[in-house]
Amino acid sequence: MNKSIYITTMAVIIIKTATPTFAQGDEGLKGQGVIENSSCVEVSVQTISDQLAAVRDYVPLYAVIAHRGSTYWAPEETESAWRWAREMGVDYLESDLQCSKDGIIIANHDDNLKRTTNIEAVFGSDIPPTRIQFYESLGFSHNDALEQYKRDHASFRPYYMQSYYYAELLMLDAGTWFNSARPTQARDSFAASRNGSFANGLLHYSTGQYVSTLQDQIAYASGKMLRRSDDGERVLPYRVKSEYRGKTLCQIWQAINAKGEYKDFYMDFLEYDFTNAYVDDPQDTKNRPGIYIEFKEPDLNPDNMEQRVYDILDTEGWNIITHPADESAFYVNGKVNVGRTNGKVILQTFSNAALSRAYAIFQGRVPMCYLLWLNTPPKPSDFAITTPNGFAQAIKWAQDNGAHIIGPSIAGEPNNYSELNAPWQAQLTRCSGMLNHPYSFDTNEQMKSYVGTSDGEIAADGCFTNRSELSLRYLIDNGLRCRSDIPSPFHHGVLYDSSQASHDVPDAVLTLERLGY
Repeated sequence: MNKSIYITTMAVIIIKTATPTFAQGDEGLKGQGVIENSSCVEVSVQTISDQLAAVRDYVPLYAVIAHRGSTYWAPEETESAWRWAREMGVDYLESDLQCSKDGIIIANHDDNLKRTTNIEAVFGSDIPPTRIQFYESLGFSHNDALEQYKRDHASFRPYYMQSYYYAELLMLDAGTWFNSARPTQARDSFAASRNGSFANGLLHYSTGQYVSTLQDQIAYASGKMLRRSDDGERVLPYRVKSEYRGKTLCQIWQAINAKGEYKDFYMDFLEYDFTNAYVDDPQDTKNRPGIYIEFKEPDLNPDNMEQRVYDILDTEGWNIITHPADESAFYVNGKVNVGRTNGKVILQTFSNAALSRAYAIFQGRVPMCYLLWLNTPPKPSDFAITTPNGFAQAIKWAQDNGAHIIGPSIAGEPNNYSELNAPWQAQLTRCSGMLNHPYSFDTNEQMKSYVGTSDGEIAADGCFTNRSELSLRYLIDNGLRCRSDIPSPFHHGVLYDSSQASHDVPDAVLTLERLGY
């Protein structure tokens, strides 16, 4: 694809370079704090082009982004977390994208599954003991399966997503770990009643919470839930793709490698019936959030990862390049409507390489967030984002590669991340014309420090949060949601209207219970 050419301009601003340290109870950027021994520096920052600004405006102001659904209330990036977030009334369901051995795009933060599943107990540190049976159940001979098993073993990485077929991942329990990690939020319903198994020549999935796919995430945002059998097992049949039927596993492996799109551990020869994988959620209250999906470093995934995501979004009707939205209102009659607008998908990445690769596919025509993290020690490709000029260089890189949003980490309990949204950094982001989506807001103190009120200076245009109920309540109570007269930070004299958003924030615990957890 040809990249679009955007005309950019530069703004020259004067900023205070020292980062203030706020005492408990201070209100961060809103009050500016006390900066000791500060000096003023002139900084040039590239301003967003008109074309990128038009896409930026697809995104609602002061968006609540449910980080992994929630890491606090439910097992992250599972059906329970995302159904809960949708019913709470968030604007976006957030996830991280990985890839299974058979090329299924997985919505899961960790590439290593030990933390959030029982993979050690089910499979141990070797290839799943049922792998040869799995191949034989697909119609391949024992000798053919054995030879493929040997090839699998040569590239096997214990517990890493890329080494397991998605059907194998569905044998795992993705909920019980949460009950151990967060006993005060634990629920028996998060745990599987049984693990997956191989019996009578057939692979059986576990019950409970599963490792999710991108298709699952879209379905939950659309008011769906998983189709399950009477005993709670997911219904998701699979089969060999038509182009590989009649071939041996060796021939399939050779054909896939010849395409040059995969590293040697991938075997993308299966297709899953996602078309019939979902049912209408009887507890759906008609909120329609968007999705906010992260590309990881390219070496973790196939060479065509970004194209695969583009194609899935297209198939599901969520690619606004091929399926522009008909609606533009972010809220309608007290319900979130972001998922029906051109803001339905936001892409994100920390990776310079992934940002460039995504730009080659999406061409800056889908909202993109460039996430910032302070590596210790720094990587060779890192910008010096704790300095004004380095931060301005990061902004320029982001815009030149089709980004519309900056996503800096914020300080404070409970995560204690590096401070990358200090007043001067937030000021540079604002002057660039890019949206500012800091992460992650888990306390009211953080909301007060960075978000402020409609009457004060604001250092966030949206917030990643694990506590959606806190962020929604704060925004409503402080005049940044459910109003028709909020001044736009990007269009002088224009008012932002979110008056159709719900004034009510459901009770977090009662919502889980209503959903059957």
